[in-house]
Amino acid sequence: MSNEQMSVTPVDAGRSVSEATKDEVATLRYLLDMALQPADRWDGFTRLEQIGGSALRYQIAYVSYALSVAQYTRTPAFAGYLAEGQANMIRRMCDKRVWGYWATERLAGYLRWNPDPVVFANVMYSGFFAAMLAFYTTLNDDTTFDDDGSLPLVWNQRTRYDYGFTAIATAIADNMASSRHTLYPCEPHLTYPMCNTIAVTGLLGYDRLHGTDLTGDFVDKIAHSFHRNGYLLPNGRFRFGLGPAGLKLPPTLSNDAVMTYWLNGILPDLAADTWEALRDKRVTVRDGRLDMITTPVDRLDVGSYRMGDAWTLVNIACAAREMGDSDAADAADATIADHFRWDYSSAGARRLAGASTWANGAYALARFLRRDDLRGLAVGEVPDAWRTGPILTQAAYPDILVAKAVTDGDGLDLVLYPGSGPVRTTIGVSRLAPRTRYRLTGCEFPEVVADETGHARVGVCLSSRHPVTLRRS
Repeated sequence: MSNEQMSVTPVDAGRSVSEATKDEVATLRYLLDMALQPADRWDGFTRLEQIGGSALRYQIAYVSYALSVAQYTRTPAFAGYLAEGQANMIRRMCDKRVWGYWATERLAGYLRWNPDPVVFANVMYSGFFAAMLAFYTTLNDDTTFDDDGSLPLVWNQRTRYDYGFTAIATAIADNMASSRHTLYPCEPHLTYPMCNTIAVTGLLGYDRLHGTDLTGDFVDKIAHSFHRNGYLLPNGRFRFGLGPAGLKLPPTLSNDAVMTYWLNGILPDLAADTWEALRDKRVTVRDGRLDMITTPVDRLDVGSYRMGDAWTLVNIACAAREMGDSDAADAADATIADHFRWDYSSAGARRLAGASTWANGAYALARFLRRDDLRGLAVGEVPDAWRTGPILTQAAYPDILVAKAVTDGDGLDLVLYPGSGPVRTTIGVSRLAPRTRYRLTGCEFPEVVADETGHARVGVCLSSRHPVTLRRS
């Protein structure tokens, strides 16, 4: 394997940082082009309706999750536009076009008028939102979104809901505490284990970050509820959901895969059992490709309502990567390549042609996951060196594409690509020792002295893959 394809830098706490391949850099650029566009533009998003799988909330959330995992596994020592992109997606969740659907749903389903999308039920909004906030805060040590009013939901000139991470986490805890299943509904009276698993991931993240115990014994209660209330079947598969009058939505391959990789952060033994059940009965590898036993619903891209294997394949890829099943993961990649062509923008961003935005977000997530990475991010397994060492904070997008950024607590290692042809530009590095001299490689000058705030700017000339290092003199 050439150093242009992949390099891995080991770090403490069992974490490692991989260099993004050229294809992964192109996939990251697809995410960033959506995340960094002006707030009033929605280029690249599917906009069909806001009730089901094509809703904006799911697209926004998965773009954010994929950006977070890319930062965690490829560039933990890079904030800059990567952190900005995650923050932008968090703010997009506050757009009325994303959450305004709930007023009608609550009125139709519960005969009550209240547009507030967080206070009651609607885990498909608050749960996905909480996980976004937990990941962003974990990686960037930024509490901007904690307080009431930091995430304003404006219904009209007279009505607004001043939320923050704290209020969203509290609402999730209140809803779980008041539900006899602990799990609580997405659509009115319809409860999906997937959404609740994501929600409790966000809730546990809030507790870890703030030293609170809002989660209490919810994880144990949810595990018990899966069995007692019939969400988990005797064959190890999950029902998609339960509804009123005995409604039981059947399992799907994609839902079992999603449950696998989200459960790994909160109930890893159950995640392993769920993946084992899939691999034993529904998903096998034959001649380097996936052989799946499917039903018609497994061939639906839920993000666009078009027929096709994208949604199922990308989520199996996510689960296989998270569970460390390299045979299945590689077979999923090969099968995706067989079934889909790549769509490249004029700027070089890469996406699966014909697949929905949600499916492309999940595909990007699969590209950046490795074994137990989502679990590590969910539980906050972040080495101390990443929190204290030098960090790349300023890089112009799209002039500079960051394929790797890692610190050992003292120095900094980067791999940069030009985004739009050869370029001479500057990068900014922070968290250096004030007024200290550092040796440089890959820069215009061999040394730099940090200013009194521990910041330095250095010039770089990029024409292809370009390593940069910084070490104390």
